[in-house]
Amino acid sequence: MLSTLIIVFREVLEAMLVVGIATAAAREVNIGARWIYGGMFGGLCAALIVAVFAEFIAVSMQGTGQEFFNASVLLSAALLMSWTAIWMGKQGREISGRIKQVCQQGQGNTSTAWMLATVVGLAVAREGSEVVLFLHGVAASSNGGAVNMLSGAAVGLILGVGVAVILYRSLIHLPIRHVFSVITFLIVLLAAGMASQGVAYLVMIDELPALGQSLWNTSAIIPQQSIIGQLLHALMGYDDRPSGMQVLVFILVFSLTWLAIRLQKWAPKKAVVSVAVVSLLAASAVMMPVDAEAKKVYSPIVEQGEVEFEYYLDYDIDTDPTKNTNARHQFELEYGVTDRWLTAIYGDFRKRPGKAFAYQGLKWENIYQLFEQGERFLDAALYLEYIIPQGSLNKPDAFEFKLLLEKETGRLINTLNLISKKELGTNAKKNSSAEYSWKSHWRWKRYLEPGFEIYGSLGEIGNTKPLAQQSHQFGPVLTGKFHNGLGYELGYLFGLTTASPQGAVKFVMSYEF
Repeated sequence: MLSTLIIVFREVLEAMLVVGIATAAAREVNIGARWIYGGMFGGLCAALIVAVFAEFIAVSMQGTGQEFFNASVLLSAALLMSWTAIWMGKQGREISGRIKQVCQQGQGNTSTAWMLATVVGLAVAREGSEVVLFLHGVAASSNGGAVNMLSGAAVGLILGVGVAVILYRSLIHLPIRHVFSVITFLIVLLAAGMASQGVAYLVMIDELPALGQSLWNTSAIIPQQSIIGQLLHALMGYDDRPSGMQVLVFILVFSLTWLAIRLQKWAPKKAVVSVAVVSLLAASAVMMPVDAEAKKVYSPIVEQGEVEFEYYLDYDIDTDPTKNTNARHQFELEYGVTDRWLTAIYGDFRKRPGKAFAYQGLKWENIYQLFEQGERFLDAALYLEYIIPQGSLNKPDAFEFKLLLEKETGRLINTLNLISKKELGTNAKKNSSAEYSWKSHWRWKRYLEPGFEIYGSLGEIGNTKPLAQQSHQFGPVLTGKFHNGLGYELGYLFGLTTASPQGAVKFVMSYEF
C-alpha cells in the first residue's frame, strides 16, 4: 500500500501542480475553466491510450520508446510553458493597470487558452499513463492485494490533489499587483524543470551527452524521494544527482525565458524573437540532427517580422525492409529579419529501419529575396544553408545553395527550387550534388489549397547516377492556413524510380506568431 501511495502521490502531484498553476493563470486573464477541464480530459484519454499501447511504445526504437515518449512530452510542454510565460509577462503589466477592461476584451485569450489546455493535457497524459502502468503492474503481480493497492492509490490521489488545491488557493488570494509576477515566475520554473527532466531521459538512453554524470549530490540534505524533494521535483525538476546536461538546459531555458519577459518592456517583438532564436540555436546545438533532406519546397517570398514554428514528419513505405519505416521528425523556427532576409534554425530526428532515432547535428538557413514581389516576371531568392554534423558521426560540414523561383498566375502558384550541396573539410566528396523540387498549388480557399509536388536527386554534378539509381518522387498535396495562424500540409509521394521509396507520407504543421 505504501509504495502505491507514494508513486500515485508523486505522479498526481506533478500533474496537479501544472493544473493548479495553469488554472490560476487562466483565471487572471479571463480564460474559462472549460479550457483547463478540456485539457485534463484530453490528457486522461491520452493516458489510457498510452497505457493500452504501453508494450508497443516500450519496445519501439530498440527498447527506448518510453524514454523518447516522455522526453517528447516534457520538451513540448516546456516550449509551450515558456511561450505562455512570455505572453503573461506582457499581459500582466497591462492588466495591473486596467484589469477589468482587458479581461472584458479578452485580449490574446484564444491562443493562450489553447497553450494552457495543451500544457495541462500533456502533463496529465504523461503522469496519468505512468500511474495506469504502475497500477497495472502491481495488479498483475498481485503484490499486496487489490484492496491495499486501491487504498494506497486513493490516498495518494487525494494528497496530490490536496497539495495542488492549496497552491491554487494561495495564488488566487495574492494581491492583484503580485499575482502575475508570482504566476509567471512559477510557469518559468515549470518550463525549465520540464526541459531539464526531458533531456534527462535522452541522456539516460545515450542520445545526448551527460556533460558529467553527477555534478553534485544533495541526497543527504533533500532526498529526491522525500516529500520536499518530490515537491521540488514537480515544481522545478529537482534532481539530487543531476547531470551537467540537465543543469545546462535548466539554466538556458530559465534565463532566456526570463530575459525575454524583461526585455519586452522596451522592445516587445524583437526581444521575444531574438531570445526564441537564441534558445532554439542553443537547443539545436545539443539536440538536433542533420542527416538527409526534408521534402520541402521553399518560397522566395519573405515577410518582415514573421515568426513561425514548424513541425515536419515524413514516413517511407516500401516492401524493401532497408527502406520501409524510414522516418524523420523535423523542427524549425524561422524569423523574417527584414523585408528581404529570413533566417531559421532547424534540425530533425532521423530513424532508419531497424535503428533508433539518432542525434546528428545542426542546420542554419538564410533566404534573401532578390526583388520585390511581382516586380519581375519571376519572384526569386537565394537560399544559403550551413550544416554542422554531430561530432561522433565523423561526417564533413556541408554548404547548401538553392535558387528559389516562383510564378503566380491568377490562383495558380508554381515554385521551383534548384539545389546544389557541397561538402567541406576531411572526408568530403569532391563534387557537388544536384537536386531539384517543384510545387504547384491552386489557391481555392485559404484553408484548402490542392496541388502536387515533385522531388529529385540526380547525384554528383559531372558524375550523375543512372536514372534507375536516382531518387525521384511525385504526389498530391493539400495545404492550408487558418486565421489563427495555424497551418498544415498533407501529402503522399509515389516513388518513380527503383532507388526511390515506393511511397512516402508527408505531414507538416506550422504556427505563425
